[in-house]
Amino acid sequence: MTRAERVSYWRTLLDKQAESTLSAAAFCRGQKINLHQFYQWRRRFRNQQSEGMSTGFVELLPCSKDHHSGIRLRLGQELSIEVDRGFDPLTLRAVLDAISSGGRRPCLL
Repeated sequence: MTRAERVSYWRTLLDKQAESTLSAAAFCRGQKINLHQFYQWRRRFRNQQSEGMSTGFVELLPCSKDHHSGIRLRLGQELSIEVDRGFDPLTLRAVLDAISSGGRRPCLL
C-alpha cells in the first residue's frame, strides 16, 4: 500500500467513525482496527488541519486522454460535486479537504 493509499484509507475510516454513533473504541473493535493507530492517525490529521496545511487550492489534472477528470464542481447557492465511475478518490479527498477548510460543506450527488 502506498503512502497516499494509506492516508486515504485512514481518512475514510476516521470519517466513517465520525459519522457513526459509536465511540472510537467501539468502532475500532467492530472494524478490527488497532485503537492506538486510530488515535495516531486522528491526531495526525488534526495537526495538519491546525497547521493550515491546505492552501484552499487543488489542482485538478485530467487523468485520461479525453481530458475528463471525472470530477465536476458546480457553484451556486449550494456547492455540488459530481463524480463519474473511475474518478480518482485521492483527488476528490483533496478537493473536499480544500472546500471544508473554507468552511463550506459539500453536497455530494
